[in-house]
Amino acid sequence: MAEDPSVSVDPDYLPVEGTMDAPIIFCEICPTYGNNGGLINVMLATGLIEAAPHGKVKSRVKAVAHLRMTAAAAVNLRDTLNNALLMGTAAKKPEGKVN
Repeated sequence: MAEDPSVSVDPDYLPVEGTMDAPIIFCEICPTYGNNGGLINVMLATGLIEAAPHGKVKSRVKAVAHLRMTAAAAVNLRDTLNNALLMGTAAKKPEGKVN
């Protein structure tokens, strides 16, 4: 079937397969990172709190993922994260006069 010429095409749209099946990774810190000949590596981790004897709690840090990517992919990830951060700060701009 031919494409409908009346439908505009978004040149920035990139169809991605498997979006509903991809895992969700939550992290709070990136405790290690490196660059090995242009291959970027970043560890994602989160803090866990668990019960300990005598009514105490114990905290620890657990790795949740190891990211490995090319330098180009790292630049793309950095830019994407910067854009997402800007979206959050734009939503929190104060209203009214600034002194």
